[in-house]
This record gives sequence, structure tokens and C-alpha cells, in this order.
Amino acid sequence: MTVSKILEKKGAQVHTTHMDVSLRQIIHKLNEANVGILVCVDAFDSIVGIISERDVVRSIARHGDEALSMPVSTFMTRDVVACNPADEVAHLLIVMTETRCRHLPVVSEGQLIGLVSIGDLVKVHLHSRSE
Repeated sequence: MTVSKILEKKGAQVHTTHMDVSLRQIIHKLNEANVGILVCVDAFDSIVGIISERDVVRSIARHGDEALSMPVSTFMTRDVVACNPADEVAHLLIVMTETRCRHLPVVSEGQLIGLVSIGDLVKVHLHSRSE
């Protein structure tokens, strides 16, 4: 199964933020959206990084309360591994295992069009085994 098929089933909604947003605001956005990751974009909606719950915890552990007022650009992961709609699930499982990431932004023609998680891939795998 391809990434495009996964997005057809689950939807393509991606929660985004900008680099100048404070870590405190990021925590609120993650909580309100009930997600574990936000994709950081620039003014042209190009991906510039990601911020995950794990990044938030590390930031506070390293900087204490001061981290809450610092911009997300200080803590976000800048080397973002992305995938494209034609990628196969088996390939994504390898990429996620090798890079130790749980979410991959989906990019088509330079534009962010979705997000797949390890949970999405596990669901596909379990569904294919039950057929």
C-alpha cells in the first residue's frame, strides 16, 4: 500500500506551527489538537522542522522553566525526514526504524500534504494480515 492510499483513508490534516512560536504555545497546541507532533513551516508553508512531545520534554529538562518562553526554532528538529505519496509502507517502516522517527511528513512537489505515523503503518499491516 502507498502513502497516498493511507492519506485517502485517514485524511490529510497536518497540524503546523511557525518557528517564532514559544515552547509554551507549542505545548498548548499539542494538547488542544491531541497530537504528538507539529510540523514547523515558514511563510511559504515549506517544512523547516518538526517539534515533538519528546523534543518538548528534552527542552524543559535541559533549560528548565526558561524553555517555555523560548522560540520553537531553538528546539525543533531541523533535519526532517519526509516521504512522498508514492512511497510504499514497507519502505516507510525501514526508514522509520533506521531514523528512529515515529512521524513522517508527506511532501509532494515541495508542498506538505499530509503526515503518516508509525501507528498508521501498524494499522495497515494489521489490516492486511486479517484479510
